[in-house]
Amino acid sequence: MKIRVLEKINAMGNPAILLLAVVAGIGFILMMIALGVGVISAAEADSSAVGLLFAAGLALFILGAVGWFATSRPDRHFDDINVPQYTGHHEGEHHDDAHVAD
Repeated sequence: MKIRVLEKINAMGNPAILLLAVVAGIGFILMMIALGVGVISAAEADSSAVGLLFAAGLALFILGAVGWFATSRPDRHFDDINVPQYTGHHEGEHHDDAHVAD
């Protein structure tokens, strides 16, 4: 059974879930870029520009993460590892005792 990546990521059929995850990811990337520029440039870095880039990334990350959580509701939709998932694979299984060697 093949599961396409978008079907697995977006199992509920709502494209907003994927969009909000991308927004959170872009926010995270912006924060990492701001921290990298601040570390590499050290004292010569424009602290207001680095701070603004980090704040924009943090805002996007929070917006995306909260929106994703509110839209996808992972606290309600989770797998119970104690209950096996029914795949239909063993439905027509037939055991023939005549082939068993004694």
